[in-house]
Amino acid sequence: MITFQTIHQKILWLSGAVAFSLLFSPSVHATTLEELLTAATRQPGVAVSELAAREGSLREQAATAALFPRINAFGKAEFYNSPTNPRPMPPTEVNVEAGESIPFSRNLMRYGLTLDMPLFVKSLYDLRQKAARLSEKSSLTHTLELSSRKAAVVAANSGLAYLLGLDKAIKARIASLAKTREDMELKVKVGRMAEVELLKVENSINDLSAQKNELAAKILDLRKDLETLTGLDITEPAPMSLTGELVPTPYLGEKIAEKDTAAAREELQRSKSVRYPGLYLTGSMTGNNGTAYNTDEDFYRDYGFVGLTLQMPLFDHALSVEQSIAQSRLHKAERELEATRIALAAQEKNLKGKLPVVEESRTIAAKSLANSEQILAVARLSLEQGRTTTEEYLRQEAQVLGARAALYQSENDKWRIITQLAVLYGADLQEITQ
Repeated sequence: MITFQTIHQKILWLSGAVAFSLLFSPSVHATTLEELLTAATRQPGVAVSELAAREGSLREQAATAALFPRINAFGKAEFYNSPTNPRPMPPTEVNVEAGESIPFSRNLMRYGLTLDMPLFVKSLYDLRQKAARLSEKSSLTHTLELSSRKAAVVAANSGLAYLLGLDKAIKARIASLAKTREDMELKVKVGRMAEVELLKVENSINDLSAQKNELAAKILDLRKDLETLTGLDITEPAPMSLTGELVPTPYLGEKIAEKDTAAAREELQRSKSVRYPGLYLTGSMTGNNGTAYNTDEDFYRDYGFVGLTLQMPLFDHALSVEQSIAQSRLHKAERELEATRIALAAQEKNLKGKLPVVEESRTIAAKSLANSEQILAVARLSLEQGRTTTEEYLRQEAQVLGARAALYQSENDKWRIITQLAVLYGADLQEITQ
């Protein structure tokens, strides 16, 4: 069963793993998102998905091939302990009294052609229908793979932009605190300020430096994600913007589950139709060579036939068991399809509900950042004039960093929602982004 949870896990898996090789490999800066997404489609994982889709198509062709005639050539040597006829012989074929060779030999060479063809076998047609549904599923699964990979690239690129933006914000706050520390060092030297106030600022700088180190590790993680997805070592995120609308379509995961259900239904029908009569065409043309046992002369006889065979199973308990299994699998597929529909509809509702919330959060964060920067300027001046405490000044520095982080986070959240919706619909983000 394909659920949104499965799809989401696939995105996380595609965005996973850390490797130190990034530190030693040449860096590549992707100037456009198009370059990243195109590179993602050229990775071995996509080729594996394409081959799987191709295999599904070939299996459909194999099921169809079972309806075609089979013609085989054969040759064999047979050795008997008593003279044997190469084919049934009518009484008048040989005049024994005249001394003619009797076509019986201890050693026979046989060669020729055989023909087998199903004229009407219902179960073969049902099997072909099942293979067609599975082939369609393989094609849809490949579409899901492409959509998931491109969505993972966009999500990782957005995450890298968020972390690098936060890293720059921390650098700015460290620079601001460093300037304040310089001013406070002078005051401590002349005795206008207690040294403990200077230590408070230094501790804040240390805390921010520790956060910056943690970000460095996360940035390496995302760079590894992008390298896994695209084969490129990206040091800077590609700029991104939406150029089109993400149009809601039937859920791709639901379509895949529907193909599974359809294939299970065809299998149940096939398990029933194997009980139907089957009509087969058979035939052969055989050449037979041997040495007559009574005259030691070589002889040749040909033998051919064409026949129609009607075959119908009267009792086979295994067929009943197979039908019960097929019935159970169909019920299971139908319940899984229902569960998939419910889960994907709930996920779509959740994501669409979050979009305006994220947009509102971005607006609020932008306003908070503007206000916090003004308050920080006042707090810095008040600290210089001794009209506020060091703790209050440091709190305002933290608020500026928090507001900027919230602004970056809201933008990252927006792109993550867009990528999850794209996978939900099986959309190609390359068509609506740049």
